[in-house]
Amino acid sequence: MFKIGEFSRMSGISINTLYHYDNIGILQPISVDKFTGYRHYEADQLITINKIMALKDAGFSLGEINNLLKDNSGNESLIEILEVKAESLEKALDLEISRLERLRTNIFLIKNGGIPNMNEISIKRVEKILVASMRKSFVKDSQESYDEFCKSLWVKVNQHIDNMNGKRTIPCMTLYHENNDLLQDMEVIEPITKSIIASDEVKIFELPVVEKMACIVHKGAFSTIGATYEIIHKWICENKYIICGPIREIYHKGEWATSDTNEYITELQYPIE
Repeated sequence: MFKIGEFSRMSGISINTLYHYDNIGILQPISVDKFTGYRHYEADQLITINKIMALKDAGFSLGEINNLLKDNSGNESLIEILEVKAESLEKALDLEISRLERLRTNIFLIKNGGIPNMNEISIKRVEKILVASMRKSFVKDSQESYDEFCKSLWVKVNQHIDNMNGKRTIPCMTLYHENNDLLQDMEVIEPITKSIIASDEVKIFELPVVEKMACIVHKGAFSTIGATYEIIHKWICENKYIICGPIREIYHKGEWATSDTNEYITELQYPIE
């Protein structure tokens, strides 16, 4: 048998809580010395502690726990009650995760000035966005494929966010700084919910506010996106605007959401003046 102090250390339950459990009848000592008042517990009572903690985590009150422990002589019915509660919590968690994803999406849409109507060009204001990014130039005559090059950047950015316990939000994007016959200077971007420590390769900063952003949405595979680029380039030239910053390619819907490339939704953004 164990004195109350020893049992407290073994169970992780404070002495005051053990006194309280004794008073309300949830967990009483095996014996109480009638001369010293010392309480003694047995190792088997640690199982009862496990049951109490499981029921507390499941959201039951101490009164309900007391009744459940008294009404259930075996473990089978208690496990069944906990399984039902666990399933209910999983469903509630799934609903909350969906709610959080919708909230994050709507926060971004507010910052992004919404999404333009399909195949229509609009000008909007884009708010500042906190991001983790990695910028590197792709050499076009390299033996490495463009897809492999991009994938390596995304992996490094996401690994750094995970290592720093950061939280991504949606959607991700690519910034294109310079494009010529020799190289493509590009930057992969993951929006994040709070600032984290940067590394030599992964930078943490806020994309600035853009007062005038020309935007168009492309629906379909990336292999067909060139035509959408031509449409907005032509529109910018015809309206005598000047591109004054890196082009943004925002991925609202991609391979993480659908296996049908025709369902991809990509927004092209051009800062103009």
